[in-house]
Order: sequence, then structure tokens, then C-alpha cells
Amino acid sequence: MANIYNFNEIEMLSFILVFIRMTSFIVSWPVFGSGLVPTPAKVLFSLVITLVIFPVLDRSLVSITFDSYQMVFLAMKEVFIGVTFGFLARMFFFCISVAGQLNSITMGISSSQLFNPAMGSSASSLEQFKVAIATLFFLAIQGHHVFLQGIVMSFDLVPMGLQGVNFLSSSSVGEFTQQVMEIGVRLSAPVLVAVFFMNISMAVIGRAVPQINVLITSLPVNILAGFVIMIIVMPIFIWQMEDIVDFSAEAVFKLLKTY
Repeated sequence: MANIYNFNEIEMLSFILVFIRMTSFIVSWPVFGSGLVPTPAKVLFSLVITLVIFPVLDRSLVSITFDSYQMVFLAMKEVFIGVTFGFLARMFFFCISVAGQLNSITMGISSSQLFNPAMGSSASSLEQFKVAIATLFFLAIQGHHVFLQGIVMSFDLVPMGLQGVNFLSSSSVGEFTQQVMEIGVRLSAPVLVAVFFMNISMAVIGRAVPQINVLITSLPVNILAGFVIMIIVMPIFIWQMEDIVDFSAEAVFKLLKTY
């Protein structure tokens, strides 16, 4: 064991850099990085993973001392890499959240807000329902294992002690954010289209029968139509989730290659 964890000065600095990247990732990635998980548990989890992977990591590029300003720069870079990795790992849930919010607004139930302790903000009940389904699906397909493996592989793509930062990665994050909105709109499209045609039908009925209060009548009709379409397309919704997880993992490694 003493030969594995040979903590001289360079080894100690390397361990700190690994721990910083892992902690930044854990506190920002989905499920385990939510506010429901205590902070000490996140730190302990990061420490355990660091102890496990540290002996097999390449530490040849680390050649600085404790009193060097480069340590501050490298620490900030590790934080940036970890947080960026965790943010992109959340893309799966961001897509589902956008789809749920759009459906809530279209169906007219966005006013039914519930506090989401995981995000620290309020969200519609339909959005939280979809996010809950997505969380169960994410855990069922071992999505957390994929991203844990990814953060370990990130040390091969972006080794510790590597000098310089490629700021092209910032533009890549913007592109991925745009794609999140596009995927969210596609996921919500069946309900959006159904409610749109339902509104057209209610408008025609309102013109044909002026005695009907279309504004009051259309609300329960839109809610019913929205839930019926959601139930019908639920298998397609679940099938698309796996593609979104694959897209999120691909986006993470694509970003890491730009550093």
C-alpha cells in the first residue's frame, strides 16, 4: 500500500488536483449532485473515488510546488473541467425539463407550481413528473456509471498538470445549450401539435355556436387532450431518452477534446 500511495510533494499535489476535479463534478452532476444529497456525503464520495483511481493515473506532467502560482491556475482549471462535465451530464434532465415546461404552458397547467428541492426552485407538476420518470430511467440504464467512467477517462484526454486552456470549449457549451432547447421542443411536439389543433377546433365551434364560452370550455379539453397524447406517445418518449443520454455522453467527450 505504501508503494501505491507514495505521497511525496508531487504526489500530494496530484492527489489534490484529482480531488478538485472529482468534487467539482460530483457537486454539479445529476441525481447525486442535487440538493437532496448532503454536502459531506458528496465530499466523501469524491474522496473515495479519488483514492480508487489515483494509483492508475498519469502524474508525469505535474511538476510544481506548493508555493507556485501555477497551482492556483491548475486548480481553477480542474474546477472548470469538473463543473463543465457535470453541467453537460445534466443535459439529459435539462431536455426533459424543457419539454415538461412547454407542455405545461400549452395545456394551461403551468400555474400548478411545486417546489423542487433538487433544483432549489419551483416547477410545474407535469415537469417534475417527467423529470422523475427520467431520473428512474437514467438510473435503470446505468447512466450514472457511464458518466463516472467518463470523468475517469477525462484524465486521459485532459491530463493533470497540462498547461493552457483552449477557450473554444466555451463556444461548444453554447452550442450544446442550443441543442438542449431543440431536443426539448421535439420531445414536447406531440402535445404541442395536438393542443394546437384542439384550439383550432374550439375556435370553429365557438364561431358556429356563439353561446358556448370557448375560453372556459377549452381549458379542460386541452388538459384532457394533452394527457391522452402523452399516454399514447409515452413509449416513444422513453425510447428517445436513451438517445438523449447517448447524446449527452457524446457531447461531454466532444467538449473534452477541445481543451
